[in-house]
Amino acid sequence: MSILRKRLIDFEEILNDEKIDLITLRRLCFHGIPDEGGLRSKCWKLLLNYLPLTKQDWPDVLKRKRNLYNTFIEDLIVMPGETAMNGERVDVTMHDHPLNSNPGSKWQTFFKDNEVLLQIDKDVR
Repeated sequence: MSILRKRLIDFEEILNDEKIDLITLRRLCFHGIPDEGGLRSKCWKLLLNYLPLTKQDWPDVLKRKRNLYNTFIEDLIVMPGETAMNGERVDVTMHDHPLNSNPGSKWQTFFKDNEVLLQIDKDVR
């Protein structure tokens, strides 16, 4: 049996348990994670505590996280020409943007803050 095949079997055994042994998974991941069958994605989600160690909770957690992400996208990303929730068209050309030269622009404050932070960084070094 090849080394890769053995490692794949080791990963599958750990990930097929109802409760994942995180210490064993970390030890196994330390030497690299094969990219077969989505193993790398699952391992990273477990190592970063994105997924719980109990496998039966995964579907609910994933559904909740995906809904949260979709809500985040809807709240923060405005696509030019799309309609808003109330059915009106959103005109992003007149809104505040990084190239806005208006002194009251939020971006002007952002850039001024960055200038101050750069100066502080120079002074600290």
